[in-house]
Amino acid sequence: MKIFVISLKSYKERREFQIKQAKNLELDITFIDAIDGSSLSTKELQDAANQWTRPIFSKDVGCYLSHRKAWEEVSRRDNKCLILEDDVIISKKIKNVINLVDNLKDSWNTVYDLEYAPGYHVLSKQSFYSGHDNLFNIREIYRNKTGLAAYILGPQIALKMLEELKNYVMVDAAFWSRSWAQYMQVEPAPVMQIMHLGKETKQDENSIKGVRNINFINKSWFSRKFKRLQISFYELPSFIKGLIKGNKRKLIFDKDEFILNFDFLDDKKDQVN
Repeated sequence: MKIFVISLKSYKERREFQIKQAKNLELDITFIDAIDGSSLSTKELQDAANQWTRPIFSKDVGCYLSHRKAWEEVSRRDNKCLILEDDVIISKKIKNVINLVDNLKDSWNTVYDLEYAPGYHVLSKQSFYSGHDNLFNIREIYRNKTGLAAYILGPQIALKMLEELKNYVMVDAAFWSRSWAQYMQVEPAPVMQIMHLGKETKQDENSIKGVRNINFINKSWFSRKFKRLQISFYELPSFIKGLIKGNKRKLIFDKDEFILNFDFLDDKKDQVN
């Protein structure tokens, strides 16, 4: 399975961390150069804001464009791909997950969320997959609007996302709420963002300064409210399905393993090739 890591060229420390992590886990990764939202013009950022319902920052637009760039890469492939953001820590069991998902018989519109994200999610009471070894469980997820740090999708669904999300959206919220997609959550979640560990890597603080000091908002009050109504109506079927078939709870993950992995990589002294 091809693994893409979305990362700004200027985030050298983050890239070095991911190269080190991939080497440790024996993963072959390819970087996708992310779009720096702060390099976009004021007009481009305002045009994007006019497509959304609440204030946005330049980094939000950069994130949206960067994931589109990743989908373009996936759409040209023949098989499923794993997309990661560059601020994640990965379980040592990731290869098991990749091999499992790669060989599952599913439909073209199935996407797998590998990320732990805080808060409550609504997952199916029934398993889509539960192995005899009990290492992993995969369930349909009905409510998940936070995070795009680690997910697996195939070329057809990538192309569909490109066609449907042509105008700016808050990309994680929009990606996880398509009515035609089938969303699956892998547990224990094998990937999480480092910030959820309460730890920080020694990386690129200067390069992220200023991305949150200016926001942009849809200039039309009516447009904001109408778009919000459209989104709520669009998400209603999944909401109802979740009420009937789902269970609201927090995701399962092994925090101690992530902490050990992070500390090992952060302290490792050998040079990255």
